[in-house]
Amino acid sequence: MALTNRKVEISDTRYEIVKLMNTIVDSETGLRGYLMTGSVQFLEPYKRSAKETSLLFSKIKSREEDFTRFKPSLITLDKLIQEKSNIIKSTLRIQLTAGSYSPHLTLSADASKTLIDKIGLEINQLDKIMQEEAELVDVKLSLTINRLKLGSLIVVILIITILLINYKRTIWLFEHASSSQELAEEFGYLAMHDALTHLPNRRNFEQYLKKSISQANRHWQKVGLLYMDLDGFKLINDQYGHDVGDDALIGSVAKINEVLRDSDFLARIGGDEFALVVHNFNDPKELLVLANRIIQALKTPVMTIEENDVLMGISIGIAIYPDQVKNVKELITAADEAMYKAKATGKNQAVFHA
Repeated sequence: MALTNRKVEISDTRYEIVKLMNTIVDSETGLRGYLMTGSVQFLEPYKRSAKETSLLFSKIKSREEDFTRFKPSLITLDKLIQEKSNIIKSTLRIQLTAGSYSPHLTLSADASKTLIDKIGLEINQLDKIMQEEAELVDVKLSLTINRLKLGSLIVVILIITILLINYKRTIWLFEHASSSQELAEEFGYLAMHDALTHLPNRRNFEQYLKKSISQANRHWQKVGLLYMDLDGFKLINDQYGHDVGDDALIGSVAKINEVLRDSDFLARIGGDEFALVVHNFNDPKELLVLANRIIQALKTPVMTIEENDVLMGISIGIAIYPDQVKNVKELITAADEAMYKAKATGKNQAVFHA
């Protein structure tokens, strides 16, 4: 179970890393809103996001002993976040003393944007390290599975050899072989599925997508990819806690599954991110119809807490192989970019890759 616990820890850390970038961007957005409008209502989301950034960074830093490769990036990231914090404080002072049209604000905005880009690079490096750690765990799990399967095979051979020698020992060996095979199958399932939702995980999704594109090439077919990110999940986590957030995720998956076809392949690829691989369609409009069914399904409450309905939205990016892209990597990137466009232009909608 040590490997499966490590895999869960990696998944949680990757989610915190992505969330860290989101809180930094939210903080920057709140600050810019205040500078552009002068309205103090934008300072509240800025302050809240800045506090969350500090808490998340501390949480990630606490895992430094578990992931020693974090240290160089964490040192750099700490300096960049501090530098950005200093620029923000300086900008607020200028806003209060010199006014919204001070030329110093433009310089501060430019410096802040440069720092955001640098912070993004360091966070991407942390996420890359976690991907490599996840792949290493998957390899170890595969080796463990193979050893278990080999052990089961050897036990079965021994059973056949001594079948006529000792009846009681034969019974024991049968039971042992059965439990070993079951354990191997359990490890295999855990390596390829998300522990919370029981959906296929990112590794499973990537293997399936490669296989789907190979089949599409042989039969002159198309593959549609819907990249999906839940809207409002962060608010539910912050308001009710992670346990409720987990229940909301499970409820959302159940509603999405209700509108899918048997041939559709749904996977959880991140904290609140999902991917849907679609076959057997002729017109891109069919993908849009499917995406809108998913959006409509989530317009009903995913759960109820203290007589309050919990609602979720979803932003969906759509890309098609081979109409818009040439390979698996480009297909994933295109759908991901379309999903972010859906979020940036209003959320709770579906957008095609341009």
